[in-house]
Amino acid sequence: MKNQESTIVFDRERASNLMPTAQVLFAGGSGFVGRTAVRWFRDRHPDIPVLVGGRNLQAASEVAQEVGAAKAVAIDLDQPRLRLDDDTAIAAVVMLAPEAGLKGLSYAQDLGIPYLNINAALTEIGPELALFAHRATAAPVVLASHWMAGAATFLALNSAKGFEIVRSIRLGAIVDEQDSVGPAAIEDMERVHGAAPAALVFEGGRRVWLSGDAAKSKVESVDDRSLDATAFSTFDTASLHVATGAADVRFDLVNGESSSRRRGGEAATEIIVEIEGESEGRSKRSRSMLEFKHGTASLTGLSVVLSLASVLGLNDRSPARPGLYLPELLSDAKWFLDELCSAGATIHEDVKRDI
Repeated sequence: MKNQESTIVFDRERASNLMPTAQVLFAGGSGFVGRTAVRWFRDRHPDIPVLVGGRNLQAASEVAQEVGAAKAVAIDLDQPRLRLDDDTAIAAVVMLAPEAGLKGLSYAQDLGIPYLNINAALTEIGPELALFAHRATAAPVVLASHWMAGAATFLALNSAKGFEIVRSIRLGAIVDEQDSVGPAAIEDMERVHGAAPAALVFEGGRRVWLSGDAAKSKVESVDDRSLDATAFSTFDTASLHVATGAADVRFDLVNGESSSRRRGGEAATEIIVEIEGESEGRSKRSRSMLEFKHGTASLTGLSVVLSLASVLGLNDRSPARPGLYLPELLSDAKWFLDELCSAGATIHEDVKRDI
């Protein structure tokens, strides 16, 4: 198999020369999350050309016309090179649509350019891992199927900095029933749980699969309501278990009225992180909450753009070298959260207290 890793640009000077001519391909850029990702990218990087890829060329054209400096292209996720012309200059492939055939990943590896995917669930990443392992030096590969493409993990990691020992992490997410992408998020949950009905959590340092009553739980919202929740398998669970050493990690999902809408505001999305551990030899507990008034799709799209900026070296860091990455391996938690806050997120931090 031909190794084309030499085609990617890694030093900053050459990277800056590449970006004005090569285009960032947003495959699925006309979908709910795709539209927001393209908009956030254009707002933050107005000089980098964009390709909005989709099956519906008219819908893709509407997005491209709206943001400017963009071109719509028809793509086919089941065809080599996604059915794009050989002379199309691509700087990165951002996969925002389910990709069963991995043609986008193969395309990025052939070109030696970054690939970022938010649709490979924790329970179904075997093919991606195998393709990466066989061509590990071909390109940077980012698997960002975390909740909101990493927002929950970064909120937890930032809170965990105040602990010397992290014993448990409990994450909760609330998707508002009136959120424009709410039904899609629930459908995604049903797809993941349909393939693997049990939910992955860590208990006592061991991975455990929960189903039935064991998967049911409660999440306390930003406005202190106790809401029915169900355990959900996300990358966040595995990422946080490894990153913090926490023996117990669990993620629960709620589909209901957000605190913001209940207050008379927008249908916001919420993330709640509760951590227990030790600091300075004393037992501690913290509770961190993030609200994003623009909703689930917009927060996911923004998180995608932040990781994309990191892998391309657009945020005063060197571009990522070939390898397998998760969002938390590309960006600092505080920087990531600061960027979310500058775009409309609100973070609430409860004072740590002795248990």
